Amino acid sequence: MTLTYRYAPARTDRAPGPLKARTPQLDAPLPGRVAPPTSTQRSRKLLLLSCDLLALTTSVVAGAFLRVHLLPEESPRSLATSLARELPYVLTYLSAMAGYGLYQRGQRRVRPSFFLEMGLLLHALAVGAILALVVSAGLHRFGLAPKLGWVEVIFMGTLATLLSPALRAAANMVLRRRGVLYSRVVMVGSGAVANAALQRLQRYPDIEVTGFVDDEPHGMADKLPCPRLGKIADLPYACAATGADRVLVAFSSSPPSQVMDVLRKLPPSVHVCVVPRMFELVTWQSQLEELHGLTVMDIAPPQLGTLSRALKRAMDLCVSACLLLVLAPLIVGIAIAIKATSPGPVLFRQPRTGRGGVPFEILKFRSMEVGAERLKIDLREHNEVDGPLFKLRHDPRVTKVGRFLRRTSLDEIPQLFNVLLGQMSLVGPRPFVPDEARGFADWATRRFDVRPGMTGLWQVSGRNDLPFAELQQLDYAYVASWSLWWDLKILWHTPGTVLRRDGAY
Repeated sequence: MTLTYRYAPARTDRAPGPLKARTPQLDAPLPGRVAPPTSTQRSRKLLLLSCDLLALTTSVVAGAFLRVHLLPEESPRSLATSLARELPYVLTYLSAMAGYGLYQRGQRRVRPSFFLEMGLLLHALAVGAILALVVSAGLHRFGLAPKLGWVEVIFMGTLATLLSPALRAAANMVLRRRGVLYSRVVMVGSGAVANAALQRLQRYPDIEVTGFVDDEPHGMADKLPCPRLGKIADLPYACAATGADRVLVAFSSSPPSQVMDVLRKLPPSVHVCVVPRMFELVTWQSQLEELHGLTVMDIAPPQLGTLSRALKRAMDLCVSACLLLVLAPLIVGIAIAIKATSPGPVLFRQPRTGRGGVPFEILKFRSMEVGAERLKIDLREHNEVDGPLFKLRHDPRVTKVGRFLRRTSLDEIPQLFNVLLGQMSLVGPRPFVPDEARGFADWATRRFDVRPGMTGLWQVSGRNDLPFAELQQLDYAYVASWSLWWDLKILWHTPGTVLRRDGAY
């Protein structure tokens, strides 16, 4: 007797709603896939290809127009002649982008992110420019086409570097809103690791965990907000029945050989991700090495070198100074609003623990009534977060203007002065008051090796909704995996987190 499934049609809208149990049944006809991944992948490829083609063509036209009028001595006699020479080389750029996997790479991620592809995109554009020069030189040598010059390639490439990322970012936004990038995930396992992975996946509105499979469900399985779809051997049927396009392996008590046999039976359209063993130590900068077919993972050391600190400080100085100049009118407006609606100072000053455990005075726009710290003791029993932290969703001490400032994170703008003075960084671990900072011990104190940040991994991962244990792990991972590129990625995602008000109260 073959095990098959009855199922409710999978969701097709963008945001997931309450999960409905899909119970395995015997002797029921096995349905086909719901919303085949190949169709959504094809739509994504075509849209991204169209965006790149539009960006490159526009760059050629605009570059030729500017060059003909600004540098007539370096240009052909007419705009039409210039376009005829350059437009065919758009294909070299598209070939370089395809070679870098920019139309395939997103399919392998649990949640495709344009920012992670931007470095590859810039590399591909540079390689495309070199290819255009090489192909042009070859064709010119055989008398088949005129030779491109450096000036033409620089004009074309510079404009494409600006247009292509912007159009790709817009395309990803459209795809996400239309549900094309919507993912359905089946988990293998039901223990503590599966529960931790599930909590993270639930923070994304475009990911739905349809259920889990496990031979002997863990005691925590009843707490998982998704149904059991069967045993591990039923995984291919569970994926087909729920329309899942991804499997996340999060440990199971079943023999690894049995799990691997089942994973090998999955169709190529279902991508498999594995939570690594000792995932608390593994960071994104951990490196893989091959030893005659055996994969070995290196654990990145949890420290920043001298050059890394210098790069980080240089970015802090430049960005904070520029932001203070740009935001000066907003700072004045907020100060007037605070002064007009509540008696007391405009700025709130409080001791926080900085790098090396050295205290400093943090600056924020005052969002509470004067004397709010004295009332904190009376409100302790209503604390809504775990560990040594203290937060209330509806804190009675917060003023009306202060509530708006907190939800929009505008109250944190004065911290730019702390960054400028070297007490804080734009990106780093969350700054805590000394009493709360004493709750960190052992390996978690690595967070004090760097300056605390205005934003950080904690900010884009849930803010006040994070359990204290996860907050410690995120801070450790940030210190162990720091790179300038990661800081830029966190800064890139921060405005969206603020606008969505994730964990803001």
